[in-house]
Amino acid sequence: MTPKCLFTAIATDLEVLRTSNDDAAKLASLKYLGHWVGDIHQPLHVSFADDRGGNSIRASACAPNLHAVWDTCVIEKTLGTDWQTIARALLVGLPDSDRAAWVAVPIAGWANESFQVTRRKSVQYCVRVGTKCVYRQGNETYSEREEEKVVVVNMAYLEQHVPLVRGRLKRAGVRLADVLNRTLGQ
Repeated sequence: MTPKCLFTAIATDLEVLRTSNDDAAKLASLKYLGHWVGDIHQPLHVSFADDRGGNSIRASACAPNLHAVWDTCVIEKTLGTDWQTIARALLVGLPDSDRAAWVAVPIAGWANESFQVTRRKSVQYCVRVGTKCVYRQGNETYSEREEEKVVVVNMAYLEQHVPLVRGRLKRAGVRLADVLNRTLGQ
């Protein structure tokens, strides 16, 4: 079996939606597609394998690791927990020009956008050494059983990054709607 990645998973599930006559398979693909598009827009899902996308970077508060900070903590602590309220708020005032620009970006570009977020100094996911992004100074990659680095996550960290999270959520929603409209017909 070929290992799956977000790119092949998205393509596979879109193909099922396009061609299958099996309603159960289509429903499963629809659910997975929402998950995959969300994942590719979450910066630490598009990062390095050695530290498992930030799972091997401890966070000092609100979540056990940096990956979980970006998966849930930033959202819950700054935007809330009611997904319908969050979704409505994200759509308020969203210009059609932004929507058009976002859907023009190919899927690989979605991942590249997320990866660029992980490389920002303020995220503290990696340490920049020249053009490289390393686990910590003097230690290029994380090795199992070594002491994990710690990122201080406080309200200032969360507030600083909530605009990035809002942007990633908006793009994910707009792009998911677009691929579904193009695949299933409007």
